[in-house]
Amino acid sequence: MLTYVVKRLLIMIPTFLGISLMIWAVMTLSPGEPAGSGSQKGFGEDATEDLENRERENQSARMFREQFALNRPRFWNDWTGLEANEVKAEIVVLRDGVQVHGSGRVKQATRRLEDWGDYAVPVLVGLLESTADDPELQTGVLRYLKLSAYQFKTIYEKGAQPTEEEIEEDREKDEENRRLASSLLNWKPGATRSERAAVVENWKKWYAEREEKGRWSYRDDGWERAWIAVSDTQFGRYWGNLATGDFGLSSRTKENVLGIILSKLKYSLSLAVPSFLIAWVLAVFTGVTSAAKHNSWLDQSSAVVLFMLYSIPSFLMATVVQRLFAVELEWFPISQFEDPEARAWNTWDHFGNVLWHLVLPLFCYTYGSLAYISRQARSGMLEVMKSDYIRTARAKGMKESVVLWKHAVRNGMMPLITLLGTALPILLAGSVVIEYIFQIPGFGDLMINAIFQKDYNVVMGVSLISAMLTLVGLLIADLLYAAVDPRVSLE
Repeated sequence: MLTYVVKRLLIMIPTFLGISLMIWAVMTLSPGEPAGSGSQKGFGEDATEDLENRERENQSARMFREQFALNRPRFWNDWTGLEANEVKAEIVVLRDGVQVHGSGRVKQATRRLEDWGDYAVPVLVGLLESTADDPELQTGVLRYLKLSAYQFKTIYEKGAQPTEEEIEEDREKDEENRRLASSLLNWKPGATRSERAAVVENWKKWYAEREEKGRWSYRDDGWERAWIAVSDTQFGRYWGNLATGDFGLSSRTKENVLGIILSKLKYSLSLAVPSFLIAWVLAVFTGVTSAAKHNSWLDQSSAVVLFMLYSIPSFLMATVVQRLFAVELEWFPISQFEDPEARAWNTWDHFGNVLWHLVLPLFCYTYGSLAYISRQARSGMLEVMKSDYIRTARAKGMKESVVLWKHAVRNGMMPLITLLGTALPILLAGSVVIEYIFQIPGFGDLMINAIFQKDYNVVMGVSLISAMLTLVGLLIADLLYAAVDPRVSLE
């Protein structure tokens, strides 16, 4: 068995990578982006105002773009070798405008210049000097040079205390950004050639100071350029994050995504585990009884009741029972996981309060799965009851209860084990509808709120964890096959 488990775990690694690759492909190939371009001013205009607004731009979009490197090439980053003609061509497109190149091409040029960022700075510094004969083009180069040289400050996790080094690093970035907006590195509209030349010299000094500190060291280091080529890409960043368990920060709360997901487990498990046990125990008993009394009034009546339950949508049932038992009769709380003051009570009173709040959502969570699983158990039992070994057991004079519960049930539960393989992610994922209606802050509520609020990092984190839980559930199902059916061997 140990050998089999090890083999399955090894197979799970490339399987998970394949699933992750599909999720990544859907994310990167889907049309649209979480936010548009950050630049708002026209070509050739002073970019100081944009510079001041950079840190106040949509942090939700920025965190998602940085987490998954959406401002980088997908597989191969060759921006370390940007050519002057390549960068100049994009600026010329912006200068000529929509009338000449069309809105799509202008938008593409804007995105390229903004995505290149710090990689384009060495080229832009050179272009700033070589375009002196074209004041309009030179002003456009200056605009994107300032935007490319801008340094974003670190976005910290909520409640995290930055270290002295991080504080100093952010202070240096602030000082750097203030210098970019100073008059030494800018000229006013209508500036003379000599005035622009003085600013160009200041930029050359600015660049030389930072180059001496190794800011663009990859330009002279082939190994560093090769590493950047594969690591500073969408694909490289994605797998790097997966390898370290880094799902990023929530754009809504600025909290660690993995921590948020783990914090929701207690709510979803408090609802899902009792529902799971109740549904499966009752389903086995109901399915076995219906199969034993095949075509009897008990079998037919239970089939009608179960089909009726299965056909009722959970959102409708939740709304009805909430209205009837919580609003009209006031037998149960209308929503929430517990009373606000319950956490200050003793353990048993607190437990009772939580249990009372979960009665209605637990019923709505359970009835649908009970109906479905019991029919699967009945079908499996009916198939087994026709087997030769069952007839042999009866011919030996064994009691019907022994034949049913000792010999038939084990093999009759095989379909349920198949269902059990997919139950783990469902068990932890919770019910979006039930948790949303009853305002239980579990996995389902987290997912639907993340979608509504466009919290992309949370959505991606939940999707990846669900994929992993599915693989683990299938492994558990295989082990249960061997435990229940002696004909199945893992060797």
